[in-house]
Amino acid sequence: MWEDEKRMTFTEHLAELRVRIIRSGIAVIIAMVICYAFSNHILEGLQKPLTLLKDWGIVVFSDNETKNNPENSSEKVDSKPENKEKTDEIKMVVLNPFEIVILKIKVAGYGGLILALPYIIWQACAFIFPGLKPNERKLVKIILFGCSSLGIIGVIIAYFGVIPLVIPYLLQWIPPDWGIQLRANETISIIVLLLFGFALAFQFPMIILALVYLDLLSPDTLRKIRKYVVVGLSIVSAILTPPDPISMVIMLLPLVILYEISIWASYLIRKKPQTV
Repeated sequence: MWEDEKRMTFTEHLAELRVRIIRSGIAVIIAMVICYAFSNHILEGLQKPLTLLKDWGIVVFSDNETKNNPENSSEKVDSKPENKEKTDEIKMVVLNPFEIVILKIKVAGYGGLILALPYIIWQACAFIFPGLKPNERKLVKIILFGCSSLGIIGVIIAYFGVIPLVIPYLLQWIPPDWGIQLRANETISIIVLLLFGFALAFQFPMIILALVYLDLLSPDTLRKIRKYVVVGLSIVSAILTPPDPISMVIMLLPLVILYEISIWASYLIRKKPQTV
């Protein structure tokens, strides 16, 4: 009889899990439809960082001819103003009629997952929390809040700091007599990858603090392996960013700072009193 009750309980859990997965799937589909309806506005927002600094009136890089011949900068600017206009007004292009449709579907997919993510997390927590102890629930809530906050910070840094600097910097190396056109599908994919990469990379402090809370790591160990962690973060930054040193450094510096903050925060959540 006890086995039958246990089997029934397990079956009920599976039924509940199926219901919550179906609800999450429906939420994702609805969110994707909404994002597809507003895909033009989302695409405009994704390509906005390419000209963000110029719109703010901030001049970071000069044109190629001025950079290569600084002594003739005034003559070049006066004699070929159209070259500067060409680099200032970068056009997005598509190579076939179906590319924009595929791009909108991609954007709707990414946006739908992000838009429905809070509801998915809520469904997952509603399924898992009844089986957790109070201290485990508290840990999960802290991790969710911390991961969400750090992910938003990573996206903001990438959107307002990395992309407006990196992509215009890379375009500066294009020869001045070449036309500049960016393929929409590839460029938007790179921007989304950068945003996702920064949001993902900024999660590692919460992983460290969770391991410290579970006594799998200690603050002293974090201090001893600091140099190895910096090397690892450098490799991760090089993988998640375009192949140039500026974007790598822009990602690496916040990660190193977050790691140092994690070391000090680990002393606060350590179960046994520790001294720095």
